[in-house]
Amino acid sequence: MSKKIGWGIVGFLLAVAIFVPLVLREFKIDSQMTESKSVFIEQIKGLNELSTVEVFSKAVIKREDTKSFFGNELPGTKRQLLFVIPGTVRAGIDLTNVNEGDITLNDEKKEATLTLPKAEFLGKPSLDFDKRQIFSHEEIFREKADLDEAFDLAEEAEQIIMEEATSQGILELAEENAEKSIQSMFRLVDYNVKVVFEEE
Repeated sequence: MSKKIGWGIVGFLLAVAIFVPLVLREFKIDSQMTESKSVFIEQIKGLNELSTVEVFSKAVIKREDTKSFFGNELPGTKRQLLFVIPGTVRAGIDLTNVNEGDITLNDEKKEATLTLPKAEFLGKPSLDFDKRQIFSHEEIFREKADLDEAFDLAEEAEQIIMEEATSQGILELAEENAEKSIQSMFRLVDYNVKVVFEEE
């Protein structure tokens, strides 16, 4: 075996001795980070209910109508109505769809950045027709309002309650709750986390 070949083998073995541990170390770090991400993601998904907010509101709807005959209003048939329909609406963030691509970890600095979807309403408002109130003023030839008329206003009542809840800041509160819950969870393992919400 020539000296050049011998030194070449020695050089190769030295390179292996130096770089293999480095590669293994990087692989180990990547594996640990992947494992850490998986653990964090599972815990974040478990916080789903803690990110929700429920508010109580009332839809107030005014109506005024008159009976007519061939386009002409009939005397004594004018009616003024006021419907008050209570309900509740929930808002929150769907944490079940958070995945490893939404989280960035820095194990050395014990820091994390988490990107979450914006808060949204969780379904339609739940209306409580058992507690509805109907106030009416009828002229002599007009009947009082009944529950069926209140049911006909359900869609409008739902929209009013959602608008009222939005003005009360229910979506912002849901995001605050999610951020606080996640930051508290990360503090248990000495991590500082920055929560970022997706742009609309």
